[in-house]
Amino acid sequence: MSFTDTMDQEKLYALLAREMAGILTTEEAEDLRQLLQQYPDASYIREVFSQNWTPAGKQYSPQQVQQLMEKHQQRLQQISEAEPYTEAPEPRRHWGWYSGIAAGLLILLALGGYWRYGQQKKTPVVLSQLVTDKRMRSQILLPDGSRVWLNAGSKLDYPPQFAAHQPREVTLEGEAFFVVQPDAERPFRVHTKTFQIRVLGTSFNVRAYPLEDSAVASLVQGSVEVVLNDASKQVVSLKPNEKLTVPVHPATEQTENIVAVHTPLVIYKSKLTTLQDSIITETAWVQNKLAFKHLQLDKVVTMLEQWYGVEINFSNNRKKQLYFTGVFESESLEEVLNALETTLSFSWHKDADGKIWIN
Repeated sequence: MSFTDTMDQEKLYALLAREMAGILTTEEAEDLRQLLQQYPDASYIREVFSQNWTPAGKQYSPQQVQQLMEKHQQRLQQISEAEPYTEAPEPRRHWGWYSGIAAGLLILLALGGYWRYGQQKKTPVVLSQLVTDKRMRSQILLPDGSRVWLNAGSKLDYPPQFAAHQPREVTLEGEAFFVVQPDAERPFRVHTKTFQIRVLGTSFNVRAYPLEDSAVASLVQGSVEVVLNDASKQVVSLKPNEKLTVPVHPATEQTENIVAVHTPLVIYKSKLTTLQDSIITETAWVQNKLAFKHLQLDKVVTMLEQWYGVEINFSNNRKKQLYFTGVFESESLEEVLNALETTLSFSWHKDADGKIWIN
């Protein structure tokens, strides 16, 4: 059977090329299925195309592809001139069909060779990384001019250069404050294990430490969208002076017969917390201030451990539920603990090994 329409032939070759490259859309797959039903003989071409036709170690450059195409066209032209169409019409229709197959096959081989050639040319992007230990805070200017402050015990992965016309993407573990340069063509995205933040240009804070029971996105200026990483893919828009708190469930083990079922996340949107002199507790650390308002003592202790690089233990777990408010800037750890101890709600001491205990 031969093609009755040259456009059908060209469309088939194009669809098979896209299928071979792995970029066929659902709509195109349906078009290909209908063409293969209409021209059953074309299924053979598809089978041939599915084979690995590029010998190991042999790749075609764009110049070689062009030369192969030109030589093939010359051979087809010579055959057409040597054999007039008035003789043996039926076989010639088959020859036209098979020469079309050959031409299409060469085109797809050329495309495949060119695609593999291009793939070989691509070099994996090696990400840069900024890491801060406990007691350390750092800042960095990203390649696009955006500035990032990184809190203690955090890690930021980012590319040495952001690609043109592509989203600017970084990955955060820990806490960071971002001031993003506006760029409508390249939206900025921050990835964490709990959510993704999408933004054009603004300033915001992200706290997503791996061992904490929640992750928080706090917006200071501009607007952002927070996209949850769970199955819901829920999108939450934030306005200035708003923050979103997302509970983080610990990983649940799965056995062969029991599969964990997670309840839907209950997320919280609220206003940023302010203290004296308009200090915002969520971003005070950027100004080297340790600030918290009506915060449970176990969470305050977590902040102190990160801030001062120490380990603090509880000898009385009931003390974890106490709430405290405070702002500290240049005080030592002992001075902070002594200030909190004046509430007479707990005491603290350091043992012979230098470990700190809250009683």
